[in-house]
Amino acid sequence: MNMQKNGETKAVCTGACLFGKCPHKVCIRHAQKERQAVQVKAGLNIMTKTALPDMAYDKKGIGAAVDIGTTTVVVYFYDCANGRKIGHISRLNAQATIGVDVISRIQYCTEQQHGLELLNEAIITELNDLFKTLADQNDIDIQAIEHVVITGNTTMLHLLAKISPSKMGVSPFEAASLFGQYYKAKELGLNCENAKAYLTPCISAFVGGDITSAIIASGMKGSGKLCVLLDIGTNGEVALGDKNVIFATSTAAGPAFEGAHISCGMAGVPGAINSVKAYKGDLEITTIGEAAQKGICGSGLLDAVALMLNIGLIDETGRILDASEAKPDLKNYLTQAGGQPALKISEGIVLTQKDIREVQMAKAAVAAGLLALLHHAQKDIRDVDTFFLAGGFGNFLDPQSAIRVGLLPKEAEGKIKPIGNAAGTGAVMMLLNDEYIHEGEKAAGRGEHVELGDNKYFMDQYVKNMMF
Repeated sequence: MNMQKNGETKAVCTGACLFGKCPHKVCIRHAQKERQAVQVKAGLNIMTKTALPDMAYDKKGIGAAVDIGTTTVVVYFYDCANGRKIGHISRLNAQATIGVDVISRIQYCTEQQHGLELLNEAIITELNDLFKTLADQNDIDIQAIEHVVITGNTTMLHLLAKISPSKMGVSPFEAASLFGQYYKAKELGLNCENAKAYLTPCISAFVGGDITSAIIASGMKGSGKLCVLLDIGTNGEVALGDKNVIFATSTAAGPAFEGAHISCGMAGVPGAINSVKAYKGDLEITTIGEAAQKGICGSGLLDAVALMLNIGLIDETGRILDASEAKPDLKNYLTQAGGQPALKISEGIVLTQKDIREVQMAKAAVAAGLLALLHHAQKDIRDVDTFFLAGGFGNFLDPQSAIRVGLLPKEAEGKIKPIGNAAGTGAVMMLLNDEYIHEGEKAAGRGEHVELGDNKYFMDQYVKNMMF
């Protein structure tokens, strides 16, 4: 996109790098001063699957559950009287064209005079379009929607409610609101004007309502056994607990597992490599939608790194081997890209040495965050009964690849349970029965946030877990 100012034409980033290689020679995402959100209606491979427990329904009429993720947005319509799903729709969060993570959006609100208004307008416009599209598809009068439950991380809920998140960008990183309250949909600017909207409660500034919703969906709050919940995206949220206590934290995993900051990385759209395996001496590669290869997304990235570790082309420090060190039949996988060592995954698709370092930093942050929670709770990794994996990346990853690279501990083998879009599931449960709203408020109220910023144990484990 080009923007005109004072006769000068400027190239403006529109988030194209989420779908493949950035079209600019130098990334200008964080350098632009007048960015505006762009609605991107693309075929993302968004995790929308929900698995509801047997439950009672205590409302009537049509309801909507909304999961506002940093990267994606999902809307579900339900008949509240019988729990029947009417339909769902998903899309890239338009705010991602301004900043790929919560920090960049907080900075945008802080630095730009009308930053909050623009980000609020972006998400409200998008939700209204999603609501209308889904209503039209199912022949529903949008004004017939009576109940709305909206979940998301703390920053996303601030931007939705048009509350400045600026305090979360500076120490002591405090949220202006932890939500868990009702709004009139009309006051928020939503086009289902007759509905009341409940925004799910957050545990802290960086452990949001989406994690509270996922905790409810996982059932860990009612479990007599110790469970871990992992939602791995740009931020790696981790919760540890049982029916007695919940500890939670957020660690800056970075956007590597969502395809950003990876040379050939891209979001989960058709054409993204999502699986890399060895088969009879060759690489067996699949893409989303069986489309022509355009790049590699998080699950494919994890597979590729795990495979290259297994065949010995990446050593335990993360270094790509020189051709002189590699076995003769593996040298064809070694190449150069951008003046650095690289691994050839497919024609035109490579992983550079910098890409491997990005993976190391991301997986070390998540692994160290989990270990820091266990240390704080005075528990051992062997005490954990179940590892719940939430969200798109968590559900599409190969557990063996995750264990091989060290994203998940080896003790997790046989204990891993993918639970789909847990944040969305929790929001639907709250939509259909107010008892889950009360459970969510209790979980958030007694959830203890474990700060990692000045946590020496976390830093020590982060360094140790940089190794493969």
